Amino acid sequence: MARVGLVTALLAALLVFAPACARADDALTWNQLSASQREILQPLAKEWDSLEPDRRERWIAIARKYPTLPPDQQDRVHQRMKHWAALSPAQRAEVKELYKQIQQLPPERRREILQKWSEYEQFPSALKDALRAARERK
Repeated sequence: MARVGLVTALLAALLVFAPACARADDALTWNQLSASQREILQPLAKEWDSLEPDRRERWIAIARKYPTLPPDQQDRVHQRMKHWAALSPAQRAEVKELYKQIQQLPPERRREILQKWSEYEQFPSALKDALRAARERK
């Protein structure tokens, strides 16, 4: 998997593993979720009931916040959720490890990484594709 893809997944993991205001009683099955929660969390539908309760709680916290986000941020969250759902268990483990490594960095270094990612997100799609292809050739 290209490093850019891992960075995207890492940012999705930041959403998942960041401290969330979740309660233990929120570890609901897919059928117990509200219609709006199921709509927001649709990319996770197939695996929802097999997720650990704490993971479900974190996703529910994201679903609670989702309606308050501007449309562009909602799109970004949904894309990252789809990307996360598509990762293999090995890829998820790699993302989790990268997340742990980044969390151990000094705050200034973490901000620098997020700033560079923000700049990268502004690149045109063609440039991103070219960079991804160049990395894959290495």
